[in-house]
This record gives sequence, structure tokens and C-alpha cells, in this order.
Amino acid sequence: MGPAHQGMGGAQGPDQAGRFVVSRAQLAVKVAAPLVLGGAALLGAMHRWEDQRLVVYADKLAGGLPTYCSGRTQPPRPVGERLTQAQCDAIDQQTATEYGRAVLACIPADKFDQNSFDAFTLFAVNVGKQGACESRAARLLRTGDREAACRALARGPDGRPVWSFAGGVFVRGLQKRRQYEANWCLTLAEVG
Repeated sequence: MGPAHQGMGGAQGPDQAGRFVVSRAQLAVKVAAPLVLGGAALLGAMHRWEDQRLVVYADKLAGGLPTYCSGRTQPPRPVGERLTQAQCDAIDQQTATEYGRAVLACIPADKFDQNSFDAFTLFAVNVGKQGACESRAARLLRTGDREAACRALARGPDGRPVWSFAGGVFVRGLQKRRQYEANWCLTLAEVG
């Protein structure tokens, strides 16, 4: 391989149109980077979609389940209890890290870039660890079909919304969140 090919991640040289040909495996190695658990982008998205409530409230979409900070329900707390900003910041950080680890326990880290990892973690925070890990999206990602997996966060194979219902009723806000997660997942993360 000559000097013009150095740094091309093992590219085989230009094709007939003068473009360098790089396999998917070579590209994956090129963009691989350590994943950040509970990073600022994920926490920002959690705050966007969950709000950060300092007073425990009965979440109507969750059948009145006492909810606090950015969507946390465990350990249970009494409705009306007040938390401090510092407490909720710590709880949200713990939630992001805990759910990120759960996602990595069911989907190998090499299937993710940072954006898809954060999107799947945000999804898990909302639908639960088991729901996320047993989802069609997770199954697709484990097989390596990242694009289909990302799309499956919001839509079923028939194109209908998924994970967008509460008590059997379609909730537009949940579908907007699912679409946000899918779009975020599909956006390749920049690597240092």
C-alpha cells in the first residue's frame, strides 16, 4: 500500500470512479470509540422528554405510579414528597448510568456508536429495561442491522407506531418521543 493509501483504514485503493472502497467492517473499526454512560446529551434528552420534577407526582400515563425527577419510579416515594435539585441531578445521573448498563447487558457494545447507545438508553428509561432488551429494535441491533433497529424504536414492520400507547390508548407525545429516539439513533456520532 502506497503513501496515498495510508490512514484509509485498510482501503483497497480507488475504484474505477476514483473513490476509495472501504468495507463496513473497516468503517466500523474506524468510528469505534468508547461509550459514555450517562453523558450530557443523554441527560439533556431525559430532561427534555421527562421534565425534571422535584415533587413526586402520580403519573397518569403510568396508571398513577408515583414518579419523580426525570421519570424515576423506583424506589417508591410518596406523592407530594419534595426533593432538592441536587438530589434529582444525582438520581438522574444514576438512572442514566443504570439503564445504560442494562442496555449493554443485552446488546453488545460494538453494535453502538454514542448516539445509538444514548437513544437506546433513553428508550429503556421510558419502556423499562426488560421492555427495551426484549424489543424488536434490540433483536435487530444484536443481528447488526442498525438502521432497521433504530427505525424499530418508533415503528413496527407494518409502519405503525410502537411503544406509543398507555392503557391501550395511543399517546401522541409518546410517538413523538419514539420518533426522536429513532432519529437520534440513526444519526452517526462524530468521533474525536
